[in-house]
Amino acid sequence: MTTSEAPSVFRKVVGSWEPKPVVIDGVLGPWPAVALAALLGSPSVGEGDVLPPLWHEVYLRPALTAAELGPDGHPAHDMLVPDITNRRRMFGGGRIAVTGPIRIGDSVRRVSEIDSMKIREGRSGWMLLVTERHQLSVDGQLCVTDERDIVYRLPAGVEAGTATVPRSVPAPESSTGLLPDERLLFMFSALTYNVHRIHYDRTYTTEVEGHPELVVHGPLIALMGLEVARRHSGSHVVFSSYRLLAPAYCGQRIDFQVDGREAGSVTVTASQGGRKCLSLKAFEHETRP
Repeated sequence: MTTSEAPSVFRKVVGSWEPKPVVIDGVLGPWPAVALAALLGSPSVGEGDVLPPLWHEVYLRPALTAAELGPDGHPAHDMLVPDITNRRRMFGGGRIAVTGPIRIGDSVRRVSEIDSMKIREGRSGWMLLVTERHQLSVDGQLCVTDERDIVYRLPAGVEAGTATVPRSVPAPESSTGLLPDERLLFMFSALTYNVHRIHYDRTYTTEVEGHPELVVHGPLIALMGLEVARRHSGSHVVFSSYRLLAPAYCGQRIDFQVDGREAGSVTVTASQGGRKCLSLKAFEHETRP
Protein backbone atom coordinates (compact mmCIF):
# COMPACT_ATOMS: atom_id res chain seq x y z
CA MET A 1 0.00 0.00 0.00
CA THR A 2 1.42 3.42 -0.98
CA THR A 3 1.22 6.69 0.92
CA SER A 4 -1.25 7.95 -1.71
CA GLU A 5 -3.82 5.91 0.24
CA ALA A 6 -2.90 7.56 3.54
CA PRO A 7 -5.35 10.00 5.17
CA SER A 8 -5.47 13.26 3.25
CA VAL A 9 -4.74 15.30 6.39
CA PHE A 10 -1.41 13.49 6.81
CA ARG A 11 -0.52 14.01 3.16
CA LYS A 12 -1.41 17.68 3.47
CA VAL A 13 0.81 18.12 6.52
CA VAL A 14 3.80 16.48 4.81
CA GLY A 15 3.24 18.49 1.64
CA SER A 16 2.67 21.95 3.05
CA TRP A 17 3.40 22.25 6.77
CA GLU A 18 6.59 24.23 7.32
CA PRO A 19 6.58 25.66 10.85
CA LYS A 20 9.19 28.26 11.67
CA PRO A 21 11.87 27.41 14.24
CA VAL A 22 10.87 28.21 17.82
CA VAL A 23 13.57 30.11 19.70
CA ILE A 24 13.53 30.47 23.48
CA ASP A 25 16.21 32.19 25.56
CA GLY A 26 16.51 31.92 29.30
CA VAL A 27 18.70 31.58 32.37
CA LEU A 28 18.61 28.14 33.99
CA GLY A 29 17.84 28.77 37.62
CA PRO A 30 18.41 26.02 40.21
CA TRP A 31 14.85 25.33 41.38
CA PRO A 32 13.49 23.23 38.44
CA ALA A 33 16.55 20.94 38.56
CA VAL A 34 16.32 20.63 42.35
CA ALA A 35 12.64 19.68 42.02
CA LEU A 36 13.38 17.14 39.26
CA ALA A 37 16.16 15.57 41.34
CA ALA A 38 13.70 15.10 44.19
CA LEU A 39 11.12 13.57 41.87
CA LEU A 40 13.63 11.11 40.37
CA GLY A 41 15.33 10.32 43.67
CA SER A 42 18.64 11.64 42.31
CA PRO A 43 21.33 13.66 44.11
CA SER A 44 20.41 17.32 44.26
CA VAL A 45 22.19 19.90 42.14
CA GLY A 46 22.90 23.59 42.54
CA GLU A 47 24.33 26.70 40.96
CA GLY A 48 27.25 25.91 38.65
CA ASP A 49 26.57 22.16 38.47
CA VAL A 50 26.40 20.47 35.07
CA LEU A 51 22.86 19.63 34.02
CA PRO A 52 22.54 15.85 33.45
CA PRO A 53 21.31 14.62 30.04
CA LEU A 54 17.63 15.34 29.30
CA TRP A 55 17.23 17.45 32.44
CA HIS A 56 16.71 20.45 30.17
CA GLU A 57 13.17 19.01 29.88
CA VAL A 58 12.19 21.20 32.84
CA TYR A 59 13.54 24.41 31.28
CA LEU A 60 12.80 26.79 28.42
CA ARG A 61 9.19 25.76 27.87
CA PRO A 62 7.00 27.91 25.59
CA ALA A 63 4.53 30.07 27.50
CA LEU A 64 1.01 29.42 26.22
CA THR A 65 -2.42 30.68 27.20
CA ALA A 66 -5.33 28.29 27.65
CA ALA A 67 -6.91 29.78 24.51
CA GLU A 68 -3.92 28.60 22.45
CA LEU A 69 -4.39 24.94 23.40
CA GLY A 70 -6.22 22.31 21.39
CA PRO A 71 -8.74 19.84 22.86
CA ASP A 72 -5.91 17.42 23.73
CA GLY A 73 -3.94 20.06 25.63
CA HIS A 74 -1.20 20.59 23.04
CA PRO A 75 -0.93 23.85 21.07
CA ALA A 76 -3.76 24.09 18.54
CA HIS A 77 -1.75 25.91 15.88
CA ASP A 78 1.79 26.80 14.94
CA MET A 79 4.68 25.81 17.24
CA LEU A 80 5.81 22.29 16.24
CA VAL A 81 2.45 20.51 16.56
CA PRO A 82 0.49 20.02 13.32
CA ASP A 83 -3.09 21.28 13.18
CA ILE A 84 -4.89 17.94 12.87
CA THR A 85 -8.44 17.56 14.13
CA ASN A 86 -8.81 14.92 16.87
CA ARG A 87 -5.14 13.95 16.61
CA ARG A 88 -3.67 11.33 18.91
CA ARG A 89 -0.11 12.24 19.89
CA MET A 90 2.43 9.89 21.49
CA PHE A 91 6.14 10.19 22.21
CA GLY A 92 7.97 7.38 20.39
CA GLY A 93 11.61 7.84 21.40
CA GLY A 94 14.63 9.88 20.53
CA ARG A 95 18.35 10.53 20.58
CA ILE A 96 20.40 12.99 22.62
CA ALA A 97 23.97 14.08 21.95
CA VAL A 98 25.94 16.12 24.49
CA THR A 99 28.82 18.11 22.96
CA GLY A 100 29.38 20.59 25.76
CA PRO A 101 28.31 21.22 29.36
CA ILE A 102 25.21 23.19 30.30
CA ARG A 103 25.44 24.43 33.87
CA ILE A 104 22.80 25.70 36.22
CA GLY A 105 23.03 29.48 36.02
CA ASP A 106 23.92 29.53 32.30
CA SER A 107 22.10 31.68 29.77
CA VAL A 108 20.85 29.16 27.20
CA ARG A 109 19.26 29.45 23.78
CA ARG A 110 16.97 26.63 22.65
CA VAL A 111 16.15 26.39 18.93
CA SER A 112 13.43 23.88 18.07
CA GLU A 113 12.45 22.84 14.54
CA ILE A 114 11.09 19.98 12.49
CA ASP A 115 13.78 17.65 11.17
CA SER A 116 11.63 15.23 9.15
CA MET A 117 8.08 14.02 8.51
CA LYS A 118 7.11 10.60 7.23
CA ILE A 119 3.89 8.68 6.70
CA ARG A 120 3.90 5.03 7.72
CA GLU A 121 1.33 2.28 7.90
CA GLY A 122 1.46 0.07 10.97
CA ARG A 123 -0.65 -2.68 12.47
CA SER A 124 -3.02 -0.09 13.97
CA GLY A 125 -3.31 2.01 10.81
CA TRP A 126 -1.68 5.06 9.30
CA MET A 127 0.77 7.14 11.32
CA LEU A 128 2.46 10.47 10.80
CA LEU A 129 6.00 10.31 12.21
CA VAL A 130 7.47 13.71 13.03
CA THR A 131 11.04 14.11 14.25
CA GLU A 132 11.68 17.30 16.20
CA ARG A 133 15.20 18.65 16.70
CA HIS A 134 15.96 20.80 19.75
CA GLN A 135 19.41 22.40 19.96
CA LEU A 136 20.64 24.09 23.12
CA SER A 137 23.57 26.50 23.03
CA VAL A 138 25.55 28.50 25.57
CA ASP A 139 27.41 31.61 24.33
CA GLY A 140 26.94 30.46 20.75
CA GLN A 141 28.40 26.99 21.39
CA LEU A 142 26.15 24.02 20.66
CA CYS A 143 25.96 21.87 23.80
CA VAL A 144 23.00 19.52 23.36
CA THR A 145 21.13 18.15 20.36
CA ASP A 146 17.87 16.49 21.38
CA GLU A 147 15.92 14.68 18.64
CA ARG A 148 12.43 13.39 19.43
CA ASP A 149 10.21 11.08 17.41
CA ILE A 150 6.53 11.97 17.76
CA VAL A 151 3.76 9.69 16.47
CA TYR A 152 0.42 11.13 15.33
CA ARG A 153 -2.62 8.97 14.65
CA LEU A 154 -6.25 9.62 13.83
CA PRO A 155 -9.08 8.29 16.04
CA ALA A 156 -9.92 5.66 13.41
CA GLY A 157 -6.39 4.27 13.81
CA VAL A 158 -6.69 3.87 17.58
CA GLU A 159 -8.81 0.92 18.62
CA ALA A 160 -10.44 1.92 21.88
CA GLY A 161 -10.67 -0.65 24.62
CA THR A 162 -7.90 -2.95 23.36
CA ALA A 163 -5.16 -1.64 25.66
CA THR A 164 -5.06 -2.93 29.22
CA VAL A 165 -3.09 -2.03 32.31
CA PRO A 166 -0.32 -4.64 32.69
CA ARG A 167 -0.91 -7.06 35.54
CA SER A 168 1.35 -6.86 38.57
CA VAL A 169 4.37 -9.16 38.61
CA PRO A 170 7.31 -9.51 41.04
CA ALA A 171 10.04 -6.91 40.48
CA PRO A 172 13.17 -8.21 38.73
CA GLU A 173 16.25 -8.54 40.91
CA SER A 174 18.55 -5.50 41.00
CA SER A 175 15.92 -3.31 39.34
CA THR A 176 15.16 0.32 40.19
CA GLY A 177 11.49 1.05 40.65
CA LEU A 178 9.34 4.09 39.91
CA LEU A 179 5.72 4.17 41.08
CA PRO A 180 3.85 6.60 38.81
CA ASP A 181 0.78 7.57 40.80
CA GLU A 182 -1.41 10.63 40.15
CA ARG A 183 0.76 12.84 42.35
CA LEU A 184 3.96 12.04 40.47
CA LEU A 185 2.29 12.57 37.08
CA PHE A 186 0.90 15.89 38.27
CA MET A 187 4.31 17.07 39.51
CA PHE A 188 6.05 16.12 36.27
CA SER A 189 3.35 17.79 34.16
CA ALA A 190 3.77 20.95 36.22
CA LEU A 191 7.58 20.89 36.03
CA THR A 192 7.55 20.48 32.24
CA TYR A 193 4.52 22.70 31.55
CA ASN A 194 2.92 19.70 29.83
CA VAL A 195 -0.84 20.10 29.43
CA HIS A 196 -1.47 16.89 27.44
CA ARG A 197 -4.68 15.62 29.02
CA ILE A 198 -3.73 11.92 28.93
CA HIS A 199 -1.51 12.58 31.95
CA TYR A 200 -4.12 14.06 34.32
CA ASP A 201 -7.67 13.87 32.91
CA ARG A 202 -8.82 10.28 33.45
CA THR A 203 -12.23 10.79 31.79
CA TYR A 204 -10.66 12.23 28.64
CA THR A 205 -7.93 9.58 28.63
CA THR A 206 -10.29 6.61 28.85
CA GLU A 207 -13.38 7.86 27.00
CA VAL A 208 -11.76 9.91 24.22
CA GLU A 209 -8.31 8.43 23.61
CA GLY A 210 -9.17 4.87 24.64
CA HIS A 211 -6.46 4.21 27.22
CA PRO A 212 -7.35 2.13 30.27
CA GLU A 213 -5.64 4.55 32.69
CA LEU A 214 -3.69 7.81 32.86
CA VAL A 215 -0.57 7.56 30.71
CA VAL A 216 2.93 8.04 32.14
CA HIS A 217 4.94 10.72 30.31
CA GLY A 218 7.37 9.29 27.77
CA PRO A 219 10.07 11.83 28.70
CA LEU A 220 9.74 10.83 32.36
CA ILE A 221 10.41 7.18 31.49
CA ALA A 222 13.38 8.18 29.30
CA LEU A 223 14.77 10.45 32.03
CA MET A 224 14.57 7.69 34.62
CA GLY A 225 16.22 5.25 32.22
CA LEU A 226 19.12 7.66 31.71
CA GLU A 227 19.40 8.16 35.47
CA VAL A 228 19.74 4.39 35.95
CA ALA A 229 22.43 4.32 33.25
CA ARG A 230 24.31 7.18 34.92
CA ARG A 231 24.15 5.60 38.37
CA HIS A 232 25.35 2.27 37.02
CA SER A 233 28.27 3.62 34.99
CA GLY A 234 29.32 6.47 37.24
CA SER A 235 30.30 8.35 34.07
CA HIS A 236 29.01 11.25 32.04
CA VAL A 237 26.67 10.21 29.24
CA VAL A 238 27.50 11.88 25.92
CA PHE A 239 25.00 10.10 23.67
CA SER A 240 21.85 8.09 24.16
CA SER A 241 19.31 6.48 21.86
CA TYR A 242 16.00 5.18 23.21
CA ARG A 243 12.65 3.81 22.10
CA LEU A 244 9.35 3.78 23.93
CA LEU A 245 7.88 0.39 23.10
CA ALA A 246 4.47 0.52 24.84
CA PRO A 247 2.54 2.95 27.02
CA ALA A 248 3.04 2.76 30.76
CA TYR A 249 0.08 3.53 32.99
CA CYS A 250 -0.60 5.19 36.30
CA GLY A 251 -0.76 3.11 39.46
CA GLN A 252 1.71 0.32 38.85
CA ARG A 253 5.46 0.17 39.37
CA ILE A 254 7.83 0.58 36.42
CA ASP A 255 11.02 -1.47 36.79
CA PHE A 256 14.27 -0.20 35.28
CA GLN A 257 17.08 -2.71 34.85
CA VAL A 258 20.59 -2.68 33.40
CA ASP A 259 20.42 -5.38 30.73
CA GLY A 260 23.91 -5.14 29.36
CA ARG A 261 27.24 -3.39 29.57
CA GLU A 262 29.90 -3.12 26.90
CA ALA A 263 33.03 -1.02 26.64
CA GLY A 264 31.78 2.54 27.03
CA SER A 265 28.04 1.82 26.94
CA VAL A 266 25.14 0.69 29.11
CA THR A 267 21.80 -0.78 28.02
CA VAL A 268 18.74 -0.17 30.17
CA THR A 269 15.22 -1.54 29.78
CA ALA A 270 12.05 -0.63 31.60
CA SER A 271 9.01 -2.82 32.04
CA GLN A 272 5.63 -2.59 33.71
CA GLY A 273 3.89 -5.77 34.70
CA GLY A 274 6.38 -7.76 32.64
CA ARG A 275 5.66 -5.75 29.48
CA LYS A 276 8.68 -3.87 28.14
CA CYS A 277 8.05 -0.14 27.67
CA LEU A 278 11.56 1.30 27.17
CA SER A 279 14.81 0.25 25.52
CA LEU A 280 17.70 2.68 26.02
CA LYS A 281 21.40 2.64 25.27
CA ALA A 282 23.73 5.22 26.78
CA PHE A 283 27.30 5.91 25.70
CA GLU A 284 29.90 7.32 28.07
CA HIS A 285 32.72 9.83 27.68
CA GLU A 286 33.76 10.11 24.04
CA THR A 287 32.38 6.74 23.00
CA ARG A 288 29.86 7.14 20.19
CA PRO A 289 27.85 4.64 18.13
